[in-house]
Amino acid sequence: MMLQINLLPGTKKTSRSTAVRTLSIGALGGGIRDPWLLGAASAVAVALVAVGLLFTAQGARADDMAEQLDRAVRDSTRYAKVLDARRRLTAERDSVMRQLQIIRTIDENRFNWAHILDEVSRALPAYTWLTTLEQTSKPPLPPGIDTLAAPVVPTRAGGKPAVAVLDSIDVHPPLTFRIVGQTVDIQALTMFMRQMESSPFIQRVALTKSEIVILDGKDVTQFELSAEYEVPPPGVVRTSPLVVPVR
Repeated sequence: MMLQINLLPGTKKTSRSTAVRTLSIGALGGGIRDPWLLGAASAVAVALVAVGLLFTAQGARADDMAEQLDRAVRDSTRYAKVLDARRRLTAERDSVMRQLQIIRTIDENRFNWAHILDEVSRALPAYTWLTTLEQTSKPPLPPGIDTLAAPVVPTRAGGKPAVAVLDSIDVHPPLTFRIVGQTVDIQALTMFMRQMESSPFIQRVALTKSEIVILDGKDVTQFELSAEYEVPPPGVVRTSPLVVPVR
């Protein structure tokens, strides 16, 4: 029997520790070479990189959107002032145009009845006289009477708003009238109608009613005519400026 004495204490212990360490490293290397573990680790790494990139991109986009929002707010404020000034100027222009239209309406229609009476008197033949001369059309409202009123939007059946009717000024509103007279000659009535129709201020002369009446024991023809005022063509009416001497 041979006895072996270990003169180097700790040699076996060191070898055992080295063996354990080698075994652990080998086991770890074998675990890393597992495809499922490698895939999971790769997925986690890719996810972390993607989250970082998305966070960076979203931050840059948020900064860009904030800058665009500030620029839009500044532009909106500037354009709001421009639009407000434009609306004021447009309202002033419309007001001036409406006032000029009112003045034109009053100026061009103030002599209508003077022209009608003058033309009827000129066309009236002998042995014919008139008893009635009156307006039959609805008298127009004074120009500009509703320019300050707020526009009223009518409503249809069911409560739905209809199209608003804008205020407008008719420079030449329709003017119709009727004439009642008597004559002893039926030919004079025909001549009277023809001469009025030829006037540049009267149109649509029509015989409404004609009958024989007895006046002072004599038979006379009583007639009723309808007619309409006509705006004369340019050049018929001559105007001259009113000159007032100033001392």
